[in-house]
Amino acid sequence: MDMSTTTLFIALLAGLAAGSFMNVIIYRLPAGREELYEDSPYYREGEEQIRLTLNEPKRSICPKCKHSLPWKYTIPVISWVLLRGRCAYCSHKIPFRYTFVELITAALFVLSVSMFGGLTPTSVGVIVFSCALIVISFIDYDHYIIPNVISIPGVFIGIALAGLNQFTGILKWPFAPDLLSSGYGILIGGGFLWLVAFLYYLIRKTQGLGMGDVKLLAMTGAFLGPEAAYYTILVGSILGSIVGIILIVFYGKKTTHQIPFGPYLAGATLLYIFTSSHIMTGFEGVLAVR
Repeated sequence: MDMSTTTLFIALLAGLAAGSFMNVIIYRLPAGREELYEDSPYYREGEEQIRLTLNEPKRSICPKCKHSLPWKYTIPVISWVLLRGRCAYCSHKIPFRYTFVELITAALFVLSVSMFGGLTPTSVGVIVFSCALIVISFIDYDHYIIPNVISIPGVFIGIALAGLNQFTGILKWPFAPDLLSSGYGILIGGGFLWLVAFLYYLIRKTQGLGMGDVKLLAMTGAFLGPEAAYYTILVGSILGSIVGIILIVFYGKKTTHQIPFGPYLAGATLLYIFTSSHIMTGFEGVLAVR
């Protein structure tokens, strides 16, 4: 293998391992909330319960038989395939979603390394930010919450990185180049969505957007700047609207049916990171030809 292929292969393996860890965070982070505990996949009414934290239990366990799983049964993707999607001890079906998270995380690792110059500060930053978006998306999908423990520190980390970038230039696009850009991103992202949520509440007397969505978009703006905030609002709204229309037309959902907005905002942010530069380059090329 040449160096570039070796780097991509290492990124693939690292992404699969990170995806396995993302699954741990997705399922265990909300379990500390008392009101969500009974929704945990490990909860069994009338049985002795296993209280989940990020540190305990040390090993993954089967949500059905609660048997501790050795490493050979937790190898990303491979174990799921070899076990045919079932627990080795009780044959309980293991959701494909675990493997799906591992695969999309691996894909984002490979894309980050290939698009942002190999193993660079920018590619590492994109990888970490993308992992945060994956965790947020699935937790919001499951529980309609976006954990403050990710979004609020994320805003301050984004500001700190923008300040570092202003004096060193260590992080390239898509990260905010300076503090002013990061501040505008927070204002446009979090501020605009907060205003929309506030106006919706005034008009409808019910909550349309959660503050978790506001903080998520503020985090995106802090990391990536105002252009990313604009893009995420527009594309995230379009994606959410399309899914909402499909649910109403084809699945008979009511217009009041609650849809978690976090996955669409996160998806739009990832589209911005990995596709918008190519779209804009192509658009500018068309204008130049004309």
